[in-house]
Amino acid sequence: MNLRNHLRFAVIGCGRMGLRRMQSLVDNPRAELLWAVDVKDSARRTAAARHGCDTAARPDEAINDPAVDGVVVSVPNKWHRDIVLSALRRKKHVFCEKPLGRDTAEARAMLAAAERSRVTLKVGSNLRYFPNVLKAKRLYDAGAVGRPLFLRSWIGHNGWTQDGWYAVPRLSGGGPLLDNGAHLFDLLRWFLGEPVDAFGAAQPLPDGRSRVEDNAMAVFHMKNGALASVHASWTQWAGYMRLELGGTRGALRIENSGPRCETVLVARSGKEKVFDFSSQSPNSYQAEMDDYLARLLRKEQPRASGWDGLRAVQMARAVYRSALTGRRVRIEAPPR
Repeated sequence: MNLRNHLRFAVIGCGRMGLRRMQSLVDNPRAELLWAVDVKDSARRTAAARHGCDTAARPDEAINDPAVDGVVVSVPNKWHRDIVLSALRRKKHVFCEKPLGRDTAEARAMLAAAERSRVTLKVGSNLRYFPNVLKAKRLYDAGAVGRPLFLRSWIGHNGWTQDGWYAVPRLSGGGPLLDNGAHLFDLLRWFLGEPVDAFGAAQPLPDGRSRVEDNAMAVFHMKNGALASVHASWTQWAGYMRLELGGTRGALRIENSGPRCETVLVARSGKEKVFDFSSQSPNSYQAEMDDYLARLLRKEQPRASGWDGLRAVQMARAVYRSALTGRRVRIEAPPR
């Protein structure tokens, strides 16, 4: 696609996340919001009132607009695949909210379509743009903790996601493990590389006949020899995220509970060095969009890519299978 020095977008879905993505687009001088699409008339009117864009009830009206360079997909998980495939067939770049799909078949179909169309597919992963996560990654890459031995993490909301489409298996594909757990799967791979297998448990079991789980826990064996644990919850009454990474030289702690936004570097002696970002205004969504747009204009692959989105779905589905069988489940190895 012949990209100019600015990019024009349609946002499909005008709910909480869709409005957030719209704002991050209009706040970037190299982006333009052309369309806001939603089946609900009130949601479309809200978007149009805020941003003065065109509106539509059906995605294809915006996707078929030749002026549109990219599409942001922010709808319930059930409709990710169809909308993403429609946009990719028309050679539009796609930014899809996580999880990429309800299962690996959906995620694979989207990734394959992006490769055929030779456009980019990005998955929402704003945790990569938290200032304390970025600081921890720089310290880790510089060898601050030495060889990694373990990673343990939790992420959780305070219960508001237990209602609505999130709790309906056919719409969501899973509970907090697939929802906010996808963030941790992405960070886990960003720090440690690829997983080998998973062992997990969920409460209740996600058998597809009842509501999705409230809590899920998983342990991964990583290719580099490290162990990694993830707990995803909708009853973590004081959210939102914590991640600890221990190595042969020390440890890193990423703290995002309540108002705290810190990176803590722990030496083997136990001495701690704290990098405190708590006073900064949250801007991870804007930072993610700004980086995405810059990469598109440089004709680079986005961070996190469709491939990263597929791997997160594969990890979640492996945990669900383990929860149902009581056995460790091997995660398909990536291609060479």
